[in-house]
Amino acid sequence: MTLELTEKSYVEEDFADVDLAGRTLEEISFVDCDFTDASLVDVRTRRATFERCRFVGTELYGSVHQSSSFSSCTFERAALHGVSLTGCRFTGSTFTDCRMLPISIRDCDLTLVSLAGAKLAGIDLSGLRMREANLVGANLSGCDLRGTDLTGARAQRLDLTGADLRGARTDAALWIGAILIGAVVDVEQAVLFAAAHGLVLGADGVGQPAR
Repeated sequence: MTLELTEKSYVEEDFADVDLAGRTLEEISFVDCDFTDASLVDVRTRRATFERCRFVGTELYGSVHQSSSFSSCTFERAALHGVSLTGCRFTGSTFTDCRMLPISIRDCDLTLVSLAGAKLAGIDLSGLRMREANLVGANLSGCDLRGTDLTGARAQRLDLTGADLRGARTDAALWIGAILIGAVVDVEQAVLFAAAHGLVLGADGVGQPAR
């Protein structure tokens, strides 16, 4: 079903099965709206706001989003491959069983986002804000995470095999819970890894535990 959007704000609207493919959505807001099984293929958003919206089975592939906000939204079985995100906020949003590769993410805020089990291997996540994100069981192997803020992230079984973590901000939970085979780290991070695993650093006998 094709729909014309004539308003600048929509609250608790049902957009299920609606065809919005190829539309440009600029400076428009959606609050508590349902986009289940809707087509947003090749949609372009700019400074659009989506708050507590549902994207279940939604087709978003090929869409381009600039300076838009998706706050506390639910993405479930959504098609997100080929999506481009620049300067967007996803605070508190949840992604479950979504197809997400390939995807471009630049200068975005993913604070408190749930990406548990997500498959994002090999993409550029450098410089993103991912504070307190749920990354349990996610596959970020081979990702560029240089300068990314991962403070407080849940990292149990997080696969960081071969990832570049230099300059990323982390805490002990990541060094203990994540899979880090072949990951690239800087010297400061190597020290944090050692401390998280109870190692004592020292040189020429300095710092050796007392016998």
